[in-house]
Amino acid sequence: MSKYKVLENYLYEQDCLTIQFEHIYYTIRIDTLLLFYSCLLQRPVNMERDDTSVLVDISQYDTQGFCPGYQLRRHQYETLANAGCQEARQDWIRYIGPAAEFGNCNPINGNFTANVLPFCKPERLKLVAYVLEYAFLHDSVVELASHDTTKDGDDFSLGEREITEETVKSGRKQIQAKMMLQLTSMDRVCAERVLDVWKTMLSTTRTDKTKDFSTLDDYLDFRIVDTGAPFVEAIMLFGMGMTLTKEEDAKLAHVLRPCFAALALANDYFSFDKEWEEAQQPGGSKPLNAVWLSMQWQSVDIAIAKTLVREAANRYESQFVQFCDDFRKKNSPISNKVDRYLQGMACQVSGNVVWSLNCPRYHPNFRYDPNAGMEDVLTARYRAPLPISEEEDKEEYEGPPTAVLDRRHGSVDSTISYFGESDVSASEYSRGSSSRNSSISVVSVYSDDGEDELTNPKLPREELLGMEYLNAPVEYISSLPSKGVRSTFIDALNLWACLPEELLSKIKGVVDQLHTASLLFDDIEDGSELRRGFPAAHGVFGTPQTINAASFAVVEAISKASEVPIPGAVGITLEQLRDLHIGQSYDLHWTRHTLCPTEQEYMEMVHKKTGGLFRLLSRLMTTNMSDSMSIEIDRLVSQVGIYFQIRDDYQNLNSEEYTSQKGFCEDLDEGKLSFPLVHYLNTAKNTLQVREILKQRRTDGTGLSLPLKRLVLKRLKDSGGMEYTLDTLTRTRKHIDESIGRLERMTGKKNWVLRLCMEKLRV
Repeated sequence: MSKYKVLENYLYEQDCLTIQFEHIYYTIRIDTLLLFYSCLLQRPVNMERDDTSVLVDISQYDTQGFCPGYQLRRHQYETLANAGCQEARQDWIRYIGPAAEFGNCNPINGNFTANVLPFCKPERLKLVAYVLEYAFLHDSVVELASHDTTKDGDDFSLGEREITEETVKSGRKQIQAKMMLQLTSMDRVCAERVLDVWKTMLSTTRTDKTKDFSTLDDYLDFRIVDTGAPFVEAIMLFGMGMTLTKEEDAKLAHVLRPCFAALALANDYFSFDKEWEEAQQPGGSKPLNAVWLSMQWQSVDIAIAKTLVREAANRYESQFVQFCDDFRKKNSPISNKVDRYLQGMACQVSGNVVWSLNCPRYHPNFRYDPNAGMEDVLTARYRAPLPISEEEDKEEYEGPPTAVLDRRHGSVDSTISYFGESDVSASEYSRGSSSRNSSISVVSVYSDDGEDELTNPKLPREELLGMEYLNAPVEYISSLPSKGVRSTFIDALNLWACLPEELLSKIKGVVDQLHTASLLFDDIEDGSELRRGFPAAHGVFGTPQTINAASFAVVEAISKASEVPIPGAVGITLEQLRDLHIGQSYDLHWTRHTLCPTEQEYMEMVHKKTGGLFRLLSRLMTTNMSDSMSIEIDRLVSQVGIYFQIRDDYQNLNSEEYTSQKGFCEDLDEGKLSFPLVHYLNTAKNTLQVREILKQRRTDGTGLSLPLKRLVLKRLKDSGGMEYTLDTLTRTRKHIDESIGRLERMTGKKNWVLRLCMEKLRV
């Protein structure tokens, strides 16, 4: 044994070291000394002691030739991972349906999360496991649907009972909202990376699924993303509470690729038998798997193909180790953070292999009841307890749990609409990839009775003058980027209303038409040049044409309301339109004449104008609810309408995003008496300057100069007007949260979608 190894082993056994220098004794912490020692050797010290995990002898496992020379770690708080998995399964059963397939859990070799992410902070482990379990379950639903040829393609067959597309979509949104809310609540900075990687993964895998691959490198370019490796890396960083700079990401990019490739190939190797068995079933499709592709490329049998895949994985495993060593030498001394990060990535390679050896997900002979919560008991039977001292507190951490991943043996969960992608319907998944690429056929409705209509001047053909010019402004506005808050809000309310999808779609149609019409009218009446960062519709199509289109959109909305099978739907729509126009009339009147309303008058205007569409929603959706429920939901939507408007007023004067989309303090150009101005003009001692500036805008008609806007904004901030507005938003948000809580207690249903919707609107 080398003298360096002897020193290293000695240091492991100490907590601190006392050194005498010139008759003075110095006590040095061992962790500090080890860091210094690591720098001298230009390599990290292998720390067997760890707050989150223990080193496990990997030689006790038959890894089938994978990950030679790699270390294996296992999380000390594996019970938290098991608890997170069970919570995810119970939520799945509650919101979607039966959960018969397996995910993370492996009582023999350990939970997937505990093996692959051993450095995850204990307080984050339960949430990370929850996320992974959801991804596994969703993956299984897609597989079951695609292999069931006896059921209608629009349904998911989940064994014990049929789950409709409506149930799946609603339940999926609930679970996704819960994960996103807890993810961002725990660590917003780390969450941003998770969301960004998720978007990239979706855009890649959804376009390359049907591609023909001719080489392994070509396949791995796709498979690395498809298997979720970059997303697992983002989840690992989240679990560790770690962020990387852009510079660090750039330096590490080439180091990570062989790690990702090794993970992808090991995934294919161990999942192949299950995939191959499924492929032999009636209607089964050939697996998108490196083993299958090797069989085709090399014209070999399964055994040889698996050997080829394992050998390729070994090359990438070795390359990753070499790249890590080169990186450490070239960038010596590397930071503790980056060193820990590289160790974590290496643990993914070995942990994934050991978990895959006998996980129930891949191996039917190791299965049990996955919903019984038996993992902790079964694990205790299979191995000795982890070396944690009896004095250590093993109580569960109850920190808010985390985000979403797809990390199994195939495709990616591409349904996370909250992560920036549009929702892919359940029926679309169940029909298979061919339906995703099918075009929509357009059937001609022109008459074919043989009459020469062009020479018959008596009856003008409607088809000669189509709807394209009439609909153009509406279609333009609808095509602009939107956060879809109103649509999400409707889905959230329906978790309590439980309206059938067809009826809900009709209600959405009415509200969407009126909302679009209101945007077209507002931009004209306010003189706005931008909408969502693009030219306003009247700037593109002209004011007359846009007014015409907006008016027709209102007519269409009323027509759609007549098709809603709810008593008095048209009357309800007209009543709310009446309130909306009354509210808008006061807003325009105050702006034109620079008249400042009282705060109470302003709130009533907002209640009628902005709250009108929200109350239209509640009135149409709660007709079959009890009076107490209807009253509470009406109270909720009224508060949300007020929150929307005051938030918009605040952000218009304070948000860089609003500046990029609408211009700097655009409300001041309009002369609009927004909430901060109303408070200032009603409470400040000397408001002459601001009043004169607002009048000047009306006189010039060209908006205010930048210096004048900045002066008004300074007066608002100095007087406390902006702070008062923010306090009002906070109070309103508190009332909304209380209202949501009351409705959850009344219905017995936690509304994660609505809570996430409101969280995304937090200022």
